[in-house]
Amino acid sequence: MTLIERINQAFGMEPPPQEPLVDKEYLNPKGQGDEGATEYFSGRPWWKLDVASLVYHRAALYMLTPEVLRYYLSAFMIAALEEPENSDEIPHLIIWHFADYKERFWSERIRVLTTEQRTSVAEFIHAVADRFDHEEGYVEQALPGLQLVNSEN
Repeated sequence: MTLIERINQAFGMEPPPQEPLVDKEYLNPKGQGDEGATEYFSGRPWWKLDVASLVYHRAALYMLTPEVLRYYLSAFMIAALEEPENSDEIPHLIIWHFADYKERFWSERIRVLTTEQRTSVAEFIHAVADRFDHEEGYVEQALPGLQLVNSEN
C-alpha cells in the first residue's frame, strides 16, 4: 500500500465539517481575517480540493480549528506528495507546526488525530524530510512530538 493510500485510509471519506472552520480569532473583523479559508473550504470534501488552491490557502493550516484541521490535513499532505514542485511550502508548514507540539495550540491539533492518522503524518514527514534543512531541527522535533502528545492521551 502506498503512503497516499495509507493517508486515504487513515483519514477516510467523511462529509466535510460544519462552520465555523477557523478559530474565532480569525473571524474577528478587526483582526487578520481568515484570508478566504472559510469560503474556500466550506462544504468541500478534502479529496476534491486542488493543489493550487491548497497552496493559495496554506495559511489555513494554522487557522483551522483542531477538528477541521484533522479533516483537511490529508488534502494538504497528498497535494505535497503528488505535486511536490507545486506545493513546496506545504510540507514545511506541516513540519514546522507539528514541531511546535509543546505549544497548547499545536498539541490540541495533534490530540484530535487518531493513532492511525498520527502514523500517517509521521510517514509523511519521513517522506518529505529530505527536502528540508535539518539544521533548524523541525523534522527532528515534529516526529517525537507526534509520539509524545499521543502518549499523553
